[in-house]
Amino acid sequence: MSKEKKKKDKGKSFLETVREIDEKERRMEEEAEEKRRLIIEEKKKKEREEYDRKIREERIELMRLKQGVISESDKIETSPDELPKLSFWKKIVNFFYHSKWWLLITVFIVGVFTFMIVDYITTVRPDMIVMVLTDDSTLQISNDYLSDYFEQYVDDRNEDGKVSVDIYPIPVNSDISVSDYYTGNMTKLSSQFQLADSIMIITDAVANKTILSDETLENLEELFPDNRNVRGTGFYIRDTDFMEKVGYPDTVLDRDICISLRKVTKTYDSIEEMQENYDYAFGVLEKIMNDLPYEQKNRTLAPSTEAATEGGMQ
Repeated sequence: MSKEKKKKDKGKSFLETVREIDEKERRMEEEAEEKRRLIIEEKKKKEREEYDRKIREERIELMRLKQGVISESDKIETSPDELPKLSFWKKIVNFFYHSKWWLLITVFIVGVFTFMIVDYITTVRPDMIVMVLTDDSTLQISNDYLSDYFEQYVDDRNEDGKVSVDIYPIPVNSDISVSDYYTGNMTKLSSQFQLADSIMIITDAVANKTILSDETLENLEELFPDNRNVRGTGFYIRDTDFMEKVGYPDTVLDRDICISLRKVTKTYDSIEEMQENYDYAFGVLEKIMNDLPYEQKNRTLAPSTEAATEGGMQ
């Protein structure tokens, strides 16, 4: 089969799907911004019309006063020989009245940026983040156990007096029947891949295909050629004591579930920051590999499940 035919059969890539999601969100934001702009313009138009109407009425009333048609008016506070003069406080009130929308927008923008800055300064980041992209039900619900396991290999990098590893479960699968759920997960995945703080990930065959693992993940087989659990971009954990150490000794994982590292690339964060996080995650992975030597397991999945994972690591 030719390369072109393979590409056609491959379907949408992870990057194409991400671009479609980003484009959809961009269009939605543009539509919302256009609606807000129209509402503001309509309100400003009504204010201008009301202001012009009031000025016209006052001018007519002033002319009638000067011509002696009327002796006094309740629409303008002035004598026939004087133009209306506003007091200092009325000038302030008038300024706020005609500028209230711009002031509200300015206050809103300043408030948002202030909140973001304060949140960034005060929020304590975890010492490391591990993404769980496989939709394996056990790993998806084992956040606390996984945190406890990874924390034994992690230092107090943020110097807050404790060691913390955050687990980000993002189940990646090929089921797009529930489009909102699928799109939501792809959006979260896209967001994380554009940041530099989540280097270590747990994946499976479906997730690797979705994120184009050959392009986005480090080739561990070149770095650890003698490790029997390493194949391609993954450190496969089925033939290890990983599940025993996270509290599930009787659970059998699919053959294709593994721990991987993202490649260092340019993201929204600096490449220096991603390199620093990669170097640290690499050291943690080395410790995990030493703690999880290869052990031939005689356990098997249920026949139907085993058949479904036949394409995984044997």
